[in-house]
Amino acid sequence: MAPSNDPVEFVEKGIDKLHTRMIFYLKKVWKRVRSLLMPLRKFMKRMLSAAKSIAKTAGKKAVAQVTSAGQAVLNLLDRVEQMLKTMIKLGQRILDTIRKNTDRSRLVRVLKTVVRKYVEMFRQVWGWVQEIWEQIGVLDTALMILNRFASVLQIVFGWIKELTAILAGVKKVKGMLKKVVKTLRLEMKDAIRLLKDVAKLPVPKEA
Repeated sequence: MAPSNDPVEFVEKGIDKLHTRMIFYLKKVWKRVRSLLMPLRKFMKRMLSAAKSIAKTAGKKAVAQVTSAGQAVLNLLDRVEQMLKTMIKLGQRILDTIRKNTDRSRLVRVLKTVVRKYVEMFRQVWGWVQEIWEQIGVLDTALMILNRFASVLQIVFGWIKELTAILAGVKKVKGMLKKVVKTLRLEMKDAIRLLKDVAKLPVPKEA
């Protein structure tokens, strides 16, 4: 991503590309993920309150993994969504600043700071998405173990019947995130490359 005659043209193109992808992740991918995992929130509350009783039938390990991994996924889900929203606001602000600012000396100084902040946010999103991917795998396995005892558990805990739909949603999210993790890895490399190029930008002399 080599600089052109305009010292900030490549920055605008790079941020615009990433900005478009962040909007896609928030409005398409994360909206779908949240929808698929919505039933998990209510299920988790019930699981936590009945954990000890369920553990007597399904085993302490499976119940502990469901509760810990489930809580981790839901917490990280909210964090990623909030960070994506913040990134989108910052990305738009960077683009607006580039397009409206005629003072190239001041603009380059600003870009060195805000692009670093933008990429740091991206690193955080990337890290959290990887964590969700790992925890979803643990949750999927634990839910399948719990599902083996569903017919017995339903006698006392009627809401256990919701497990079938929840397990299906978790598996769909697992499949989606497998693709997202690979794509984000490549986009993270682009973001780091952009940051390095911005750091090398010479600051034009003030007129």
